[in-house]
Amino acid sequence: MKIAIDTIVDYSNYGNRLQNYALQKVLESQGHEVITLRNYTRIIPNEPKSIRIKRLLKEGHFIDKSYRKVVKKIGKLKQSKKYNALRVKNFVAFTDTYIHESNFKINQNTTDFSFDDDIDCYVVGSDQVWNCNFSRFSSFDFISFSTKPRISYAGSFGINNVPDKFVPMYRKGLNSFNAISVRESAGRKLVEQMSDQSAEVVLDPTLLLDKEDWLALTKGCNNYSEKYILVYFLGKPARKDKQYIKKYAQKRHLKVKQLVTYADLDLWVADPAEFINLFRQAEAVFTDSFHACVFSIIFNRYFEAFTRNYDGPSMNSRLETLFTDLGLEDRWHRETSCYQEINYGAVKKRLEKRQQESMQFLIRSLSSVEKAQSNY
Repeated sequence: MKIAIDTIVDYSNYGNRLQNYALQKVLESQGHEVITLRNYTRIIPNEPKSIRIKRLLKEGHFIDKSYRKVVKKIGKLKQSKKYNALRVKNFVAFTDTYIHESNFKINQNTTDFSFDDDIDCYVVGSDQVWNCNFSRFSSFDFISFSTKPRISYAGSFGINNVPDKFVPMYRKGLNSFNAISVRESAGRKLVEQMSDQSAEVVLDPTLLLDKEDWLALTKGCNNYSEKYILVYFLGKPARKDKQYIKKYAQKRHLKVKQLVTYADLDLWVADPAEFINLFRQAEAVFTDSFHACVFSIIFNRYFEAFTRNYDGPSMNSRLETLFTDLGLEDRWHRETSCYQEINYGAVKKRLEKRQQESMQFLIRSLSSVEKAQSNY
């Protein structure tokens, strides 16, 4: 079949690019032809630039929370434009190399859907495709423009409750799916509350690929001579957390490398392949990021997960589901943390079981679509 992936297209978010790549690779391994719809943030006519920046900041489109300060001091930090442009350029280059994007764009203003004629099935997910707090969210993420079959793989809401005004859209959209899987247990509850559908909880696509698959992307990346810990926070870490991490590094004579901060411009512009490479070589990882935890697990790294500090609803549900699945509930950072090591032998067994279950959902759902089409 020719399958179109509907996901968030974000040329600044590591997890977004890598889950897109992973889902494409898994679908292609089953013999399908795959493209990703270039689905862009809604264009708001005559929206003042200052308002747009505030809106995008609120939605989390700028990874480093310190960007708020950069925006205020933009006159003094002209170099930020240069490095932001280089960062996006590197993400786009990665995308052009590894992700098969459509040669057309769609957004909420699109009226020409002639591309639908060439699509056999749509797969929606992963990432927060159903988060109504994002301005990009619309009925398009339920493929409202088509009557073709559709399934979701690891679709995510990113929220635990949906405002009443959006419920009718969700109900209509979810009921149009042939099969639904979600990334978090909280998402399954939302699907079952708002629709007549059931939902299966599956792994994020990045966990369907093995270590060797990811290592293939790191050929030609940097080899670091100094041992280091990797710090990756999407929210602003508390001072006590910074001190805790610093103490951990000092005690073990490790350098500290930080992603998504202007304090390290080389890593600020790192592309998704270098992101993977950094986890491959890290001695330990400290993070509030879901995908940082994922790649720590893939490369069997010691890691601690911190609750994200930011203005918005909790995003802990995806990590809670992941940790419960793999027996990693003790990975949440506590003030009394005592550097407990991880039994990756036990984790591997649980991960393999969840991989099989997740792949079975995908194979079963797509086979059902193909069978229905052959009988049509």
